[in-house]
Amino acid sequence: MAIAITFRHMDSTEALKTCVHEKLERIQRYLRAPLDAHVTLFQERHQFVAEMNVQASGKVYQARHDSDDMYKSIDFVVDKVEHQIAKAHDAAARHKKGAQNAAEVGARATNPAPEPEES
Repeated sequence: MAIAITFRHMDSTEALKTCVHEKLERIQRYLRAPLDAHVTLFQERHQFVAEMNVQASGKVYQARHDSDDMYKSIDFVVDKVEHQIAKAHDAAARHKKGAQNAAEVGARATNPAPEPEES
């Protein structure tokens, strides 16, 4: 798990770094492959902004949130990325199940079941 944290227009603190690492560990539980994350934290016009770019298994998840508190911004951005991961996971599961059903339909079309004989 590679995590890069960038601070712009503000001082870096160990508390913020620890918070980001804990939140990304929570995201890692949902992914099979190790994630590569780039988190940018900065202040923009009296708003604290958190941007997150997560790459895992060839997929990219991105989110951005701004609020009046940096910890709140981090929480919201992590929630957004978790939602994107869950949505992608559900879509993959739907497609996988649909592919199995299509294979069964194709097998029945090529090998139809014998019809019962009338007596």
